[in-house]
Amino acid sequence: MPPWLINLEITLKSRRFWLTSLRDIILIGAVLFIIASYLQRDMQTGIAPPITANTITNKSISLFTPASTEMEQLSESLSTGNKPTLIYFWGTWCPVCKITSPMVNSVSSNKDYHVISIAVASGTDSDVNIFMQQQDYHFEVINQQSQTQVMSLSQQWGAMALPAIYIVDADNNIRFVTSGVTSSWGMSLRLWLAAW
Repeated sequence: MPPWLINLEITLKSRRFWLTSLRDIILIGAVLFIIASYLQRDMQTGIAPPITANTITNKSISLFTPASTEMEQLSESLSTGNKPTLIYFWGTWCPVCKITSPMVNSVSSNKDYHVISIAVASGTDSDVNIFMQQQDYHFEVINQQSQTQVMSLSQQWGAMALPAIYIVDADNNIRFVTSGVTSSWGMSLRLWLAAW
């Protein structure tokens, strides 16, 4: 038996090795939790702020707008199909978004959910459209730069760190928020849970 294998076997049997490893895992987890909490500190919770805008392909989107009558509420719920919605704030310049965007794209192919993204500080509609085509992304994009609101969508939603992801249920309640790298299965799981 090679000496390195004997050393490995002794190390794996050592109680000290396992306690040190457990301590390190807990410490890393605590640091990651603190960082995530800091990045999410400004993110909106509760009722989702309304989004009324045009996408880069000039499609009109009106989500989470307050319906004043029962008939309007019924009409609104039928138009969204009572599906959970993933709201994704990102930028073409954001290095972490380059990791998360392909995962958002894969979630957007599932017709059980709505996926709307807001491009932040990413140039003109044409610039964002070219980027989307180059990356072969197919999710809906609202270019924040081309909107005429007094307060930007990212400010309304508290998306100060990118990427920022919000999962909104059919009743317009923000059920989950996250910032940073997120896996497609993590987004899908949150969307599935929001459907309940």
